[in-house]
Amino acid sequence: MEKSKEQFEFKRQIKYLQRIRGEGTELISVYIPPGANVNEVTNRLRDEYGQALNIKSKQTKKNVQAAIDRILQTLKGINKPPANGVAIFCGNIEGKIELFNIIPPEPINVQLYRCDNKFALDPMLDLVETKEIYGIFIVDRREATVAIMKGKNINILYHTLSQVPGKHGKGGQSQQRFERLIEIAAHVFFKKVGDVINQTFADEKIKGIICAGPGPTKETFLKGDYLHTGIKNKIIGVMDVGYTDESGIKEVADRSDQILGELEINKEKELVKEFIEKISSRGLAISGEEKVKQALSNGQVQRVLLSEKLELEKVEELSNLAEATHAEVEMVSTETPEGEQFYKAFGGVGAVLRYRI
Repeated sequence: MEKSKEQFEFKRQIKYLQRIRGEGTELISVYIPPGANVNEVTNRLRDEYGQALNIKSKQTKKNVQAAIDRILQTLKGINKPPANGVAIFCGNIEGKIELFNIIPPEPINVQLYRCDNKFALDPMLDLVETKEIYGIFIVDRREATVAIMKGKNINILYHTLSQVPGKHGKGGQSQQRFERLIEIAAHVFFKKVGDVINQTFADEKIKGIICAGPGPTKETFLKGDYLHTGIKNKIIGVMDVGYTDESGIKEVADRSDQILGELEINKEKELVKEFIEKISSRGLAISGEEKVKQALSNGQVQRVLLSEKLELEKVEELSNLAEATHAEVEMVSTETPEGEQFYKAFGGVGAVLRYRI
């Protein structure tokens, strides 16, 4: 959850834009990726300006054309986009044509024009999401797939089909021997898959692992001795999916928001809990802007906690002081009771100290 001040401001801008709604389809979103031809974008906007003449509502027509004109004025004299591209959002907000020119913290990979009653923010939301790396593996007796996920980007690293035979209907000793052979083949397959997972996900960059599968086999696999203890400790969720191939991996990625969201929430809760415990009994935490500034200047701070409700200027000053003294910076939302308590009770500024003052 550690974020730079640029990411903090970017996230706050996107949250603001998410709340805006137009009276009609009059809010315009333009995405210009790095390397795009700005002249082509300008020509597209001029075409859209002409197409707006077909809008029945006079007020909507007026607002759309005014927004396009404002964007065209902004693009005048620009020969090429910034290194990360640019996203422009413009429209009638409370009776005034407002424009937001946002340079994202990472390159955008989509070129887009959209006119709607809300801004098109999905590409921006992808950049707001955590970019930490997570592991995914799907396993049953027939097949296994291993992948890593960064944001919503998936990289399939390993896929294999098993040689485990299916069950048959014969009875007696023949069936018992056959079932033993099935169990042996399944064990060999699981051992092979486990070795791949142990090797692939041993990297410290892997922050967590999601295990998935279409039936109870995944639980059997987890209970066995196929994964190292360190790998098992990284597992943050177990999920039912319909497939064990790339389609299953994509399903896990699409449904991972809840698991990763809960992980972020739990981390935030633990950060605030630790801060409150240390400030109330052990004297290893302080609150208040001036006290934290002083402690930062003295090099006493291990970690600074800052509420996302703070003004950007205040965040910048404190995060710059933290950077200069090698203190960690953690942003705390107000989307949890703990985060709200941190803002209301402590003013949204706190620090965990390296030693008592």
